[in-house]
Amino acid sequence: MSSVDNPELPRIAIIGRPNVGKSSIFNRMLKQRKAIVESVSGVTRDRLYARICLDEVDFVLIDTGGITPKSKEKIENLVYKQSREAIDESAAVIFTCDVTTGITYQDEYVASLLKKANKKTFLIINKVDGGKLKGDIFEFYGLGLGEPYALSALHNKGFDRLKQDVTRYILEEKKAHAGQGKLRGQLSSPAVKIAVVGRPNVGKSSFVNCIIDQDRLLVDEVPGTTRDSIDVYINRDKRPLMVVDTAGIRHKKKIKEVVEMFSLSRTKQAVKRCDVALIMIDATAGLFRDDISVIDYILKEGKPCILLVNKTDLVKDFDFPEYKKELIDRLNMMRWVPVISGSCKERKNIIKAMDLACEIAKKSQTIIPTSRLNALLKKLQRAKPHPSDGRFKPKIYYATQIERSPQTVVLFVTDPNRIKREYVKFIESTVRKEFGLGGVPIFFQLRKKQE
Repeated sequence: MSSVDNPELPRIAIIGRPNVGKSSIFNRMLKQRKAIVESVSGVTRDRLYARICLDEVDFVLIDTGGITPKSKEKIENLVYKQSREAIDESAAVIFTCDVTTGITYQDEYVASLLKKANKKTFLIINKVDGGKLKGDIFEFYGLGLGEPYALSALHNKGFDRLKQDVTRYILEEKKAHAGQGKLRGQLSSPAVKIAVVGRPNVGKSSFVNCIIDQDRLLVDEVPGTTRDSIDVYINRDKRPLMVVDTAGIRHKKKIKEVVEMFSLSRTKQAVKRCDVALIMIDATAGLFRDDISVIDYILKEGKPCILLVNKTDLVKDFDFPEYKKELIDRLNMMRWVPVISGSCKERKNIIKAMDLACEIAKKSQTIIPTSRLNALLKKLQRAKPHPSDGRFKPKIYYATQIERSPQTVVLFVTDPNRIKREYVKFIESTVRKEFGLGGVPIFFQLRKKQE
């Protein structure tokens, strides 16, 4: 499995020191609030990728953390490494500075990196929010990176010329490299979207790093290192996949920062748009209320899912069958969800988990033939009829599938109020087994049969 980060498209990275407005520019270019933006230095930590189309020109825009030279902080050094890699993999760079502070030693350091990298650079001077500040941009010619673009991400001003020049550059590069495979067209087929979710510090970013075989996502021992939902594009056996690393879901009472609230919102959005949720649990810690919160939300959204028990290498004499039995007993409502053990550190069962997720994504689109469904329903009612309610004998006449995402089946019955929940669960488990829908939620609607 190799990382491609959507290789069919050229990449443009937004680079700069902390708190100059890189994420705000990223959001303005996308015309949506994808990156978390707050007036606190260092909010963006991972590389955040998004596909963008300007004037029918497709490319990938990359938001990065702020570059801080010679930092003593471990996390800032990791951010620095991320930003350097973003520069290396990009066709061009949008270098962002702040007009209100003028040129700083950090700006000069970033400019020197870009000159050494010999990258096409669009020099952006952000926060030009008033006419008086426009005269201050001339100082930035001193960076030696060409004519600066004056704009205001806050007021959405000055982006037109930048967008035109970026698209013109991409078109020129495509023409120059025609037939060389350096700048290519769009992805040929939609990717299977897999959201990696769980409470903080269960190993979500480590899992994604195992898949792409590089430390693209920040991994630290401090819970909450990932703040945005990060899209990673990969190919698996010529099949495009999009793996989304998400921020950890905490119980609402534990959320203390505004940034954490935004992170939770991004994670929920990632779950809503995914085809499969891969739920990670820490084998060393057991099941917590935060784990239950994650699972409840995924069930509510009706998403296919699998459970991956991570960090099994840290548990002495780990007995997975016994652990799985206890887990299923506690999560009684999820007996239909596959559970596998693994270790990101030892790369154990990581590929197996991905393949299983892809298999479940395919199963979730199963069309259940009405004739087979009703033959099964007739057979199970003969073998185990619905319990009588006094003299009244509840009956299910026929069924039909009305949706695939999520799988939804309508049961036409004598009286919906008299059909026991346990009997519907019995039908659900039988249907799931018959049509091989392990890992796929099935919803049943009861409707009164019209005379």
